[in-house]
Amino acid sequence: MAVDALIVDDSDTTRSLLRRRLEAIGCNVIGEAANASEALQIFRMKTPQLVTLDVMMPTVGGLDAKSLLAKIRAEAPEVVVFVVSSFSRENQGRAFLDAGAADYVQKPFINFEQLSKKLRKYFPELREKP
Repeated sequence: MAVDALIVDDSDTTRSLLRRRLEAIGCNVIGEAANASEALQIFRMKTPQLVTLDVMMPTVGGLDAKSLLAKIRAEAPEVVVFVVSSFSRENQGRAFLDAGAADYVQKPFINFEQLSKKLRKYFPELREKP
């Protein structure tokens, strides 16, 4: 059974890359969003099992990545949120873990083997490699 995923990233290139990689390991990408506001709308309509979340996105109506994470955790605590973003400091990634993210990987050079290994902790049905 495929894992339903929502990709949240302001970069078309990153969303496309993540889509291909997630689908290759067994995810069903049910939506993509370029900002937190779009993501929340899609999330509420489709309730994915997995959300990949970039934290360096434009804000829309005051909704940023941290508030989106808080809303997801409050509305559906069983949803696994993985932060996929570039951080200038290690403690920025830790702050999202403290806020309820399952884990994080850094951009721009995403280690997809590492990501799939981390995702399999939550979704053992996913393939290790495409």
